[in-house]
Amino acid sequence: MTAARRKAEQDFGEATVTSKGQITVPNALRQALGVETGDRLRFVQAEDGSIRLEARKRRRIVDFARANAFCVGEAGLDLDKAIDESITEAMLERDRRSRGA
Repeated sequence: MTAARRKAEQDFGEATVTSKGQITVPNALRQALGVETGDRLRFVQAEDGSIRLEARKRRRIVDFARANAFCVGEAGLDLDKAIDESITEAMLERDRRSRGA
C-alpha cells in the first residue's frame, strides 16, 4: 500500500461479530456517515474484493409529507396532528388485540 493511499484512508476501528452475526458500528464511523437510529447500511463488494459501506437514510413519513404538503377541506389539515392521532389509535388497537379484549 502506498503512503498516499494510507494517508487518504481513515481507520474507524473494528467491530466484533456476535453469535447472531451482529456488529456494533463504531461511533466515529456513525458520525462520519451521519447514521442515526433507523438508518440502513448496505455492504457492497467491488470486483477487487474490497467492501464498500453505504449509509441509506431512513425517511420518516412526516418528512415525506412535509416535502409534499397538501390541504384537505377549507381549513386544511394539520398533518403532524393527524399522523400522531393515527399512530396513537393504531397502538391502542394493537394493545387491545394483544390483551384479547
